[in-house]
Amino acid sequence: MAAPGKTVSYDDRVIAAAREVFGEQGFAAPMSEVAKRAGVGVASVYRRYPSKQALAEAVRMASLRRIIAEAEAALSEESDAWAALVRFMSRCLGAETPIGTVLPPVDELHVHSDEFLLLQDRMAELVERIVTAAQRSGAMRADVHWTDIPLLFKHLNPKLPIGEDRRAELRARYLTLVLQGLRDDRAGPLPTPAPDVDEWRAMCDSRARG
Repeated sequence: MAAPGKTVSYDDRVIAAAREVFGEQGFAAPMSEVAKRAGVGVASVYRRYPSKQALAEAVRMASLRRIIAEAEAALSEESDAWAALVRFMSRCLGAETPIGTVLPPVDELHVHSDEFLLLQDRMAELVERIVTAAQRSGAMRADVHWTDIPLLFKHLNPKLPIGEDRRAELRARYLTLVLQGLRDDRAGPLPTPAPDVDEWRAMCDSRARG
């Protein structure tokens, strides 16, 4: 077994490579490309992550941890509620650490780990706090639901056949447009309700499936 420090470094490299490769090529990209991008052997990737779905789960968990860390920092370090929201979304979509990488829908038979579910619940709690604070301050339109934010991350980080530097530039461009829309409700109400928590969970995992 690898030493803890080495394992963390290895996992970070593979997860970062997977995020980048899936973002450029989609989930159909071969595991060999992920291994090549990470600078490791493909056999070692399969030993650590027996399937592409297992690797996708690790990417999702890394994204949840990043969202939680950025949300906690924004809430504790920004006194202005709108500034906290802008900082939170900007850093989650920043260069080299984008949230919302294109991944496949979770298979109906897949069961998330307890750790994943705890991370997801913590993320939901924090994003709701950020959105609620921005709305109470009067800076954010009232018809936005916190579930809109994780879905916006996905829309703002689609699969594109370009390198990460340019992808990051485009994320920053379109996030600026989105933030203007989140703040300004002079154009009238949004055309359809936001997903409620049950619908959001159904999009993310299997807990809401019968």
